[in-house]
Amino acid sequence: MLTLAAALLALQAPPPGGTIEGVVRGFERAAGRPLAHAIVEASTPGEHRSAVADAGGRYRFAALPAGLVRLRVSHPGHRSARVDVDVPPGGTVVLDVDLERQPIVLAPIEVLGEAVGRSRTPAFAAPPLPEIEVIALGLSPGLGEAGLGEAASTLPGNDPSDPSDVLFMRGSTTDLKLVLLDGAPVYTPFHLAGLISSFDAFVLGGAALHLGGAPARYDGGLSYILDLRTRIPRRDRLRGRGALDLISANAALEGPIGDDAGFAASTRTLHDLGAGALGGSHAPYGYRDALGRIDAALGDRHRLSATAFWNEESVRLAVEGESEAAGPAAREGPEDVRWGNGALALTYRGDVGDLTLDAALSASGYRAELPLRPAGGGAPGSGPEPGLLASAETRRLRLTVDASAPLGASRVRFGGTLDRIRTSYAASRFGELGLGPPDDREAEGVVAGAYVDGVQRLVPGLDLRVGVRADAFSTEGGARLAPRAAFLWSLGERALLTVAAGRYHQYMSASNEEPELAVPDRAPARVGEALLGVAAADHLVLALDQQLGRGVRLGVEGFWKAFSGLGEPGSDLRRSSGIDVRVLHQGVRATAWLGYNLTWFWSETNAAGSTDRFAGRQLLSTGVAGTLDGRTGGALRLAYSAGLPYTSIPFGQRPAEDAAAPQPEPPAPELPPAVGPSEPVFVGDLDDGFLRLDVEVFARFTPEIGGRVVEARPYLRLINALDRRDALFYYFEPWRDEELRPLAERAILPVFGMEWRF
Repeated sequence: MLTLAAALLALQAPPPGGTIEGVVRGFERAAGRPLAHAIVEASTPGEHRSAVADAGGRYRFAALPAGLVRLRVSHPGHRSARVDVDVPPGGTVVLDVDLERQPIVLAPIEVLGEAVGRSRTPAFAAPPLPEIEVIALGLSPGLGEAGLGEAASTLPGNDPSDPSDVLFMRGSTTDLKLVLLDGAPVYTPFHLAGLISSFDAFVLGGAALHLGGAPARYDGGLSYILDLRTRIPRRDRLRGRGALDLISANAALEGPIGDDAGFAASTRTLHDLGAGALGGSHAPYGYRDALGRIDAALGDRHRLSATAFWNEESVRLAVEGESEAAGPAAREGPEDVRWGNGALALTYRGDVGDLTLDAALSASGYRAELPLRPAGGGAPGSGPEPGLLASAETRRLRLTVDASAPLGASRVRFGGTLDRIRTSYAASRFGELGLGPPDDREAEGVVAGAYVDGVQRLVPGLDLRVGVRADAFSTEGGARLAPRAAFLWSLGERALLTVAAGRYHQYMSASNEEPELAVPDRAPARVGEALLGVAAADHLVLALDQQLGRGVRLGVEGFWKAFSGLGEPGSDLRRSSGIDVRVLHQGVRATAWLGYNLTWFWSETNAAGSTDRFAGRQLLSTGVAGTLDGRTGGALRLAYSAGLPYTSIPFGQRPAEDAAAPQPEPPAPELPPAVGPSEPVFVGDLDDGFLRLDVEVFARFTPEIGGRVVEARPYLRLINALDRRDALFYYFEPWRDEELRPLAERAILPVFGMEWRF
């Protein structure tokens, strides 16, 4: 009976299961590669099973019922496959599946936000930054802000009570800006002469421009605030680039330092290697800079970085025939005006619970030197008097701590700043024996501030950002309050309207001239002995930020500002208003930009005692860069300005022997009807045009060297100073003629060069 029952059970039991196994591969160029994580599904009439292929593309189904089994194999980016397999009882079927590639087509995605990091522009097209392009045009070299005019009149016996020669520089001493580079304040981080780009855009991670209504965490910035951030180094491999042409050279390198750190370094310079090829002599402009950053990740929530920056710019002031006429005393002294910055910033960012911390410790310095030619007028036969070297230096040590924490549905931000500023002016006479002992003046000030601000949602689409900071200046008692507020109104998903207002305070170096008014025929009035004063500004800004279409962004800002405490002769209150427009289009093959700024300045009572006199300026920067077919392309850049103010520095007196000789009386310059002959002359009434047009064409090649693809780009640039009206420095010598004579003019230059990267 037992034997019969066992036989019956054996007849009713299902046949033993089978197995299917194999490898999933991707079919590319007649060769297959394993597809990790491919999905394999096995279906029978009563069961559905699935498996994921391992890193080698292998899969396996065991204990499958004998009979017909349908397999479906799929993998992202490949065409799916279906196969029917007849599984024998207790047997194994080996089935390898090759999937054909099929690119995934996604619907278009539009992202509205700040453009930071890498750009979609071609590899050799530096992402343009309209904020920098426009602001750089209006930047003063910082010489007037540093107080070189004060230093020039410091030495006894050099009182320019009636200077006949005046040196003018483009830029206003009231341009009290705050430019931060990774938290370190710098005065002139840009190249101003236009022979190379204003700033190396490849090292920038972002740039935020605030014409007014900035958050309360920013101190200073009476005119504007420009917050520059360098890019976090890439750590996947060692990368490098370089370029060399007839007037400039640059190089950069970035890569990993171990597993959790990376570095990036770049340098640029102007050189004279192509002077002979271009048929010229010593180049009138000089520029060098270097920037480096080390970035380290400390776990997942903490990051340390260190940034170092240095630059120096110079312009040769020698006038044709002047060195010979001045004698050996002048030739022993320097001939270039120089200015430059140095900065070191250590920053930390991390999360402690819900609290986010940002801290930066920085040390920065700015120095400028201005050689003044011998004034002459010495005793007969004694030769000209020694020349004068005026110098100014500003050193800053700055600590900032910022924190943010959740508060309800939003976040609140708070922190503090400690900033020590030390400024000094010095003047030394130079002659055949070199520099004499300096006559210097020095001042120091410390400002400590704290702030709190936050954003509150009022109604859907309307937010209120409000904050206040208090700053205590060591040169005066008490604290100054600086309230800030802004309404942010979302006009749909593509536009943001902002109405912002705020007050700002900042240390300023005393200046000895009216910034917007210059008096060539008499000495500027002197201010008090204080080298550091506290100035204030109130801002009101209406701004629209809108995404017009795919890759096109529009920014429009209208502003009104009132300045006080500038220490200018005849006026303690100055106002300005204007509009700023920025348009940026970033496409796959081309990038185009336009930036325009129109500003008006006026004061309650100017040096002429008039209230109806305005001074205006406009700045324009536009351009397009891209490729035609990925191999060839070019760039076109146009820069224009009118009304850029001039800063004047007394440059010397006419030699006594020339003064005694009869001189033809120059024709009187034409003055505006509202200004009499005895009243100050607006330098803006003179020729103040500024126009540049630069063109570039290039080709791109990608040869393989040593198993690595290297990109090479030969290029030809035409640096064109139309009408030669782009000089930074000018002489005004009324005894010679009534025109400003530009120094270090930039002629039309064809520049051929090569750029490469790996």
